[in-house]
Amino acid sequence: MQDLNSLRIKLTDMSGVALGMLKLTYRAFMEHDLDLLSAALNEETRLNDFNMKLTADLVELGRSPQIQKEEKAKIIVFTDVVGDLELIGDYCKDILERVQIKIEEKLLFSDVAVKEYGELYLKTEKALEEVVLALERDNPYLLKGVLNKQGHIDSLVDEYRKRHNQRLIEGVCSPFACNMFLNMLDFTAAIYYHVQKITRNLANIK
Repeated sequence: MQDLNSLRIKLTDMSGVALGMLKLTYRAFMEHDLDLLSAALNEETRLNDFNMKLTADLVELGRSPQIQKEEKAKIIVFTDVVGDLELIGDYCKDILERVQIKIEEKLLFSDVAVKEYGELYLKTEKALEEVVLALERDNPYLLKGVLNKQGHIDSLVDEYRKRHNQRLIEGVCSPFACNMFLNMLDFTAAIYYHVQKITRNLANIK
């Protein structure tokens, strides 16, 4: 049976795979590259494998009679984090489906839309990078910068949606492309919310 520290290391590896998938997803969007899209989907397969194996290992350890109360609380947090990382992969996959349509249908986003999406993506990437670093160093205090920003992300996405709908009305973009863009905003915001949930969980570890 593996100990808690070895499982934390595996969880760190899983978080790194989620971050790598997120980065590949964004590159596939920016570079219109189906090969990058395929590479990102391969990372989702790795995330699913981590999800199954790591969850089983955590459950096995959690049922051990030698586990102390504080360790069991940490195992519960780690199990929840595994689920959130797997869901981040699911949302990346949702984005990739839109990217594939965008590439195959030759849909165009305005320069402003690309810039707005890039801004949201970078905030999400930075937050997930902080999670990876906190897990690597086993130091939840590194997560303080992420914990109070959800309201900002909500208002940011609302503003981007309003601006994009205005561009649609003005004929700057097509309804189909607009729908793809709004979907990508929502999926990326959902990734950010799961990153925030992870940070709250890890920050509560004693």
